[in-house]
Amino acid sequence: MCVCAERDVARVVEGALTAAGVIVDRRDAIPADLAGAALLVVDRATRVAAGDSLRGAAAPVVVVGDDLDDDGLITLMLEAPVSHLVGDPHGADLGITSEKLVSGDLFGLEKYLAPGSKVGERVVANDSEKRVVIGEVCAWAEAIGARTPIVHRLASVVDELLMNALHDAPRESTPMIAPERDAPDNRAVLRWACDDDNIAISVGDAFGSLRQRDVIGHVRRARDERGRPELDEHGAGLGLYLVLANVASLIVNVDPGRRTEVVCLFDRSAGDRRAIESGVRSLHVFT
Repeated sequence: MCVCAERDVARVVEGALTAAGVIVDRRDAIPADLAGAALLVVDRATRVAAGDSLRGAAAPVVVVGDDLDDDGLITLMLEAPVSHLVGDPHGADLGITSEKLVSGDLFGLEKYLAPGSKVGERVVANDSEKRVVIGEVCAWAEAIGARTPIVHRLASVVDELLMNALHDAPRESTPMIAPERDAPDNRAVLRWACDDDNIAISVGDAFGSLRQRDVIGHVRRARDERGRPELDEHGAGLGLYLVLANVASLIVNVDPGRRTEVVCLFDRSAGDRRAIESGVRSLHVFT
């Protein structure tokens, strides 16, 4: 269901959803009954006008063209009816998000890159291996022509995500272990790839302990503090804070108690200081 007050945005949204194989039901206002809707896509104007009514939405809510500096959006995302912000409805992000929500196929950084993109992968078990693989990823980024600021941001993000996966996720998890499964593996899986437009990296763990409220809480901290935060009780917040400040898009895929995958996208054309300071523009938590 598409409810966009801005006609130009509505046309773009309908085109992206149709291309993703979704039947689009366009409305002028959010109906009281959303039964049967696989997802609800609204623009900023609709989100503001809807106010508290979005909190009762049963379908996943995708907001397009909005801004994480808005307290109203942050509140809705903290309370979980809104799980997806697509900063630019003209990009590929909206179609990819729609396909994932409709199909339920959530995991894999390949979804955000051109078909056939070559993916590197390493399993990381400790801090020593982490240092080695960060060097490998940075060397790869330089070899594909990534600008120096992006290489530095890439190194910082990989370091923080691996730290969280190796140390914080095992400590904070309550794994849902099936009878046939062994205990979760404490190792992290790092993957990386690129196409002409984006560099993508992901870090996965076998715990599924990251919650939407945690992610959005650190978005708010990153926005409000505009600088390095104080380390929280467990330390995971610092990692998320620094990640959010350095990526164009953040995608969190969670199978609760079983698996987490954090995917980060870097814009290969954005090497100037303004792009670096803009921080995350699209944010998704898929559960």
